[in-house]
Amino acid sequence: MKVSILLAHAVFGIRRFQNREIKKIAARTRGKKILEIGSGKKVDGKHYYSMKGVFDSSNEFVQSDINKEYGHQVIDITSTKLRPEWDIILCLNVLEHVFEYDKAIANLRGGLRKNGTLYVFVPGYYPLHDEPNDFWRFTEHSLRKIFSGFETKIKAHGWRKYPFAYFLEARLP
Repeated sequence: MKVSILLAHAVFGIRRFQNREIKKIAARTRGKKILEIGSGKKVDGKHYYSMKGVFDSSNEFVQSDINKEYGHQVIDITSTKLRPEWDIILCLNVLEHVFEYDKAIANLRGGLRKNGTLYVFVPGYYPLHDEPNDFWRFTEHSLRKIFSGFETKIKAHGWRKYPFAYFLEARLP
């Protein structure tokens, strides 16, 4: 991992913020069907980026990634038409890498069951990473607009005018 990214996590607590929010959700989630987008590669033999281990085993948890070498179900959220079968979809640290984020959001929405919830985590102030496929830095205002078809709650991490990251809960009405 690059030094700039390690500093962003260590100094600004971005990964801790994300993990704390996901652990709160996992603590109250039982018997749900969960899809994780962007489960990522193994680091030191562990799925470093995946949240699967945080959730209770009573849940059906499916890991996915666009990269087939990572060993998960392959899903391209800009082109894969998801069936409405998921209670929860986790899209953590992915959306900033998706150029056609509007198509991705439409497909993720289509994958949710009635009253399903999409959880999105995106960086605010954060170093460029996974270049050249690091396209966006969303603001609270842009997130409210692009997720306007959902009931949303947004938590910012950092200062109001200088947010390090956003955690979005987008629930289907």
